[in-house]
Amino acid sequence: MKRIITLFFVFASLCLHAQKSVLLRTNYNSGDKYVVIVETINNMGAQGGMNMKMTTDMFIANVNTDTISVESKVSNVTMDMLQGGMTMSYDSSAKEEDLDQMGKMMKQQLDPMLKAVIYTKMNKQGELLSTKVEPAVAGMDQFNKSGNIVFPKEKISVGSTWSNETEDQGLKMVANYMVSKIENDTVFLTISGTVSGVGEGSVNGMAEIDSKTGSSKKSEINMTISVQGNEMKISTKSTMEKV
Repeated sequence: MKRIITLFFVFASLCLHAQKSVLLRTNYNSGDKYVVIVETINNMGAQGGMNMKMTTDMFIANVNTDTISVESKVSNVTMDMLQGGMTMSYDSSAKEEDLDQMGKMMKQQLDPMLKAVIYTKMNKQGELLSTKVEPAVAGMDQFNKSGNIVFPKEKISVGSTWSNETEDQGLKMVANYMVSKIENDTVFLTISGTVSGVGEGSVNGMAEIDSKTGSSKKSEINMTISVQGNEMKISTKSTMEKV
């Protein structure tokens, strides 16, 4: 009899675990600060490639019933680039006198980005509503679009799926998300998808979402894109940590 009762409670526990569901929402608080680190490897084959690491300070300026206002500023950029047989390196934390000629040229190009503040508004589902950059820097209005996950309206559980569509500089990406696991306060997602427009390709990856805050604690996106017969592979890893 005891064995039957034990098996019953084990079975009941497994069922409850399997049925666990959460409502993903961006539950930030005014005054919260996060550090976002994004590492990108862009392999263009014979044409060269680029490795870049970008650190961004993110400040939750205001939270109300419907929207969240965020101020972001890039605090550091390191870059190694191979193009046309030439190798270029840059570190925004280095003194100008310590940079070579190429590094100084890159500094002139990237300094405006480091001085700019990105003001964004999003709703509780994580959808970007507006982006403003001050002072204005070309291209930075697209800064947060590619890696942003918009959450579904309904609760999710293991096996749940939904899709997001984004477009950036002529590339349209459809990302499909599936909940692979929910453990403690973390929702684990597997990502697949397609790229179309000026290039054609595929997407795969993973993400770990904090179910309490909706922040993306860790993610990895891999894209293979063919543009005019040239294949390009882009791997992006990011982390987000409250400070």
